[in-house]
Amino acid sequence: MLAHRSVQFQKTPRTVAAIDAFAARMQAVEPQNRPFPQFHHCPFIGLIGKDRQRVGCLLHPLAEGNGGIDFRGLSYYGGLACRSYFCPAPHEMPARCNRVLQTVIDDWFTYGLIVTEAVLTSAFFGRIETMLGRSLVPELFDKNPAARAALNGLLRIKIDWPYRPAHADTPCHHFFPDAGYVKPAIDYETIGARPAPADDILVELVSDFRSADDLAAARECIARAIQNVVAALLQQF
Repeated sequence: MLAHRSVQFQKTPRTVAAIDAFAARMQAVEPQNRPFPQFHHCPFIGLIGKDRQRVGCLLHPLAEGNGGIDFRGLSYYGGLACRSYFCPAPHEMPARCNRVLQTVIDDWFTYGLIVTEAVLTSAFFGRIETMLGRSLVPELFDKNPAARAALNGLLRIKIDWPYRPAHADTPCHHFFPDAGYVKPAIDYETIGARPAPADDILVELVSDFRSADDLAAARECIARAIQNVVAALLQQF
């Protein structure tokens, strides 16, 4: 849908009526079963830049075809909100960690899901750095395709996580501190298990286990994926 948006929007005359009509068309064809119903989903998000491989604002004055005109005032929140608001996630992790994500993640979809997961990503990186004995920096992955692949595999667990409960079956992350979207704790008592320090990752992934065996398998899945990254990085030292 994002790719479709960018192509269609570039062919649309830049008038208020045409932009409003574009928004109406996008809202009509897109599914309305959203992961966070109370969160506004802007119809003016699309694929921008060279080869349409970066997600961005189609109303931005620097967007192709806008001729330097700022159309963001036509959005739901208005131009002021769009100009002044920045995602809080990049400020919640060390800059080097954000640079690692930018260097390693090989598709915009995974990047968009992971970059807002400051707690989860920090937990992943913390485990890796403890085992590795050094900080993660982008240069460690520049000439190490095995390490890049291993880290991508670890991060994609967020998307493919098999223990996500049906009522929360979405990889999306609500990164505002709203009480209604707090990630639930793991019910250890029902499955007859005990918590472990590493289970903070399982909570961040949003997990529901039917048995202690499921919990053990989940822990092993995370541990193995982290170990794969560490092993690939150690090969170059």
